[in-house]
Amino acid sequence: MLQIIKQKRHFGAMETETIQKNAASLKSHTIRRNFLLFICIPFFFASCSTAKIYTKPDAVSYTMKHKTLAILPPKVHIEVKKKDKVENIQEQEMTESVNAQNEMYSRLLNFVQKRKIYLDIQPIEKTNAKFIETGYPYDMPPEELTKVLGVDAVLYTDCVFSKQSNVVGGIILAIALFPIGTTPGIMMCIPEKTADINMKLYDSSTGYLLYSYNNKFAERNVKYVFLIDEATKKMVKKSPFYRK
Repeated sequence: MLQIIKQKRHFGAMETETIQKNAASLKSHTIRRNFLLFICIPFFFASCSTAKIYTKPDAVSYTMKHKTLAILPPKVHIEVKKKDKVENIQEQEMTESVNAQNEMYSRLLNFVQKRKIYLDIQPIEKTNAKFIETGYPYDMPPEELTKVLGVDAVLYTDCVFSKQSNVVGGIILAIALFPIGTTPGIMMCIPEKTADINMKLYDSSTGYLLYSYNNKFAERNVKYVFLIDEATKKMVKKSPFYRK
C-alpha cells in the first residue's frame, strides 16, 4: 500500500513537472511569436500613406464655369533594376501612359454618367492628336495649352511605378504564425506594385493651379492601371468639381 502511494506521488510530481515545462515552452513560443509579429507589422503598413491635397481657396468659382476638361497623356517613369534594357523600359512607359490615360478617361466618364461631375471630358483621341501636333508641349503654360486643346481645364498627371517583393518579411511571418502564417507569408513574397501618383488641375483663362492630389498606392497581383483607377476615384471625390 505504501509502495502504491509513493508511486502515485512520483507520477504526480512528474506530471506537474511536465505541465510546468509545457507552460514554459508555450510562454517562450508566445514571446518569440509576438517578437516576430512586432518585426512583421511594419511590412504590412509600409505601403500605407496619406494623400497630399491642395485646393485653391476659391477653386469652385472657377470650376463652376468649366464645361470641358482634357486629360493629358500621363508622364510615366518606371523604376527598374540596372540590368533591364533602357529601350524596353521606355516602350513599357509609353504603354503604361496610354493605359493610364484610358483608365482615367473611363473613370471620369463614369462620374459624369452618375452626375457627380458636370463636365464634358474631351475624347482622348482628340486631345492626343492636338497634343502630338503641338510637339508634346508639357512645358507650355496651362493657359496656352488649354487654348490649343480648346478646353476650359486641363489635367496633368505624373506617375512613378515600381515593384518589390518582401521575401524576408514573408519568411518571418510564416515562421511566426506557422501553419496559418504560411499563406500570408507567401503573399508577402509576391512582388508588390506601387504607384506614386500626382495629378494637377489647371484653369484655362488664368493658368491657376486649382487643385492637386498626390498619393502613393500599393497592391499585390494587380496591374498598374488598377492603381491608376483607385487614384482617379479618390482624386475626383476630393476635387472642387465633385458634387455629392
